[in-house]
Amino acid sequence: MRISPARLQAALDAIVAGWAVGALAEARDDSGEVALSSGVSVWGTAIPVDPAGHFRIGSVTKTFTAAAVLQLARDGTLRLDDSVERWLPGVLADGDAITVRHLLMHTAGLYNYTDAWAVAGELDVDVVLSRRDLRVRPEETVALAERRGARFPAGTAIAYNNTGYVLAGMIIERAAGRSYAEHVAKRILAPLQLTGTVVRDDDPHLPDPHAHGYLPGADGPVDVSVFDRSTAWAAGGIVSTARDVNRFFAGLLRGELLGRAELREMLTPTPWVTPSTDSGLGLVRVHLPGGTAVWGKHGGFFGYDTFSFHSPDASRQLTISLTTDSGRSPTTEQVLRHVEFVFDDHA
Repeated sequence: MRISPARLQAALDAIVAGWAVGALAEARDDSGEVALSSGVSVWGTAIPVDPAGHFRIGSVTKTFTAAAVLQLARDGTLRLDDSVERWLPGVLADGDAITVRHLLMHTAGLYNYTDAWAVAGELDVDVVLSRRDLRVRPEETVALAERRGARFPAGTAIAYNNTGYVLAGMIIERAAGRSYAEHVAKRILAPLQLTGTVVRDDDPHLPDPHAHGYLPGADGPVDVSVFDRSTAWAAGGIVSTARDVNRFFAGLLRGELLGRAELREMLTPTPWVTPSTDSGLGLVRVHLPGGTAVWGKHGGFFGYDTFSFHSPDASRQLTISLTTDSGRSPTTEQVLRHVEFVFDDHA
């Protein structure tokens, strides 16, 4: 393949040295693929990371959720300009003013429920650890956000919001007449043959093989590889592999999941929070320093970070999973700075 495995290995080693316990990556171009790993699978050991391992993809789940909503729009089952009240009557105080599009675009103005797990902007590890075995219904998550009140009127600003994607999952269930997990499995996993991807969240364990993720504890790193994912659900609860995540984005960007109009809707950029980044529906576009633009998503779920980015035609793809022990993650820009060469035709 044209992407240098040696150069990618050096980049992955550098990312691990800066931020992670372990990492895995799969890179693809139109001539082949390479799967690599760095660091260790279990903290304090020499056990290597399996490049084919499973991991929690965190907010990369949002791209799956947005795609599922847009499939229903293509079917004529719902419209992006439908109000939340239309599908979930009485769930939101301002449900008439908030649309499905607002939810997917992060412009709904709702309280972001994961902010309740932070103190002065920093993750409260004790609160998070207390939730490891906690089953949470989507309605409970939305009710928590409603009690905290809105951040701004819908459509007047943009702010990253997990609550909106929980509501999107609830709308999928109401519109499709089946569970979120069943719908995503039938409409996305099966057509793309994503056999390593798990949407159901009734088992807190990760399939084998998998690397272990950690949060910092008073006596050292605390293993959080067993964690009930219902707290993240349609906003961040999917488990997958690098192979499957790359296959998902390839299918999405090449029009295998959506019609032209829906894909265009998903990839229409909205100004985001940095000069180099803008947002579509459920994914972002990053303008790399060398001038190349890539589409994809970063996702985190307690001890796990996923970075998945792709050329617009999916001819160059890269998915990286990191396991951490600090409670902090590198930024998308920091990771892409190491691997920008993957998207360079001359690499």
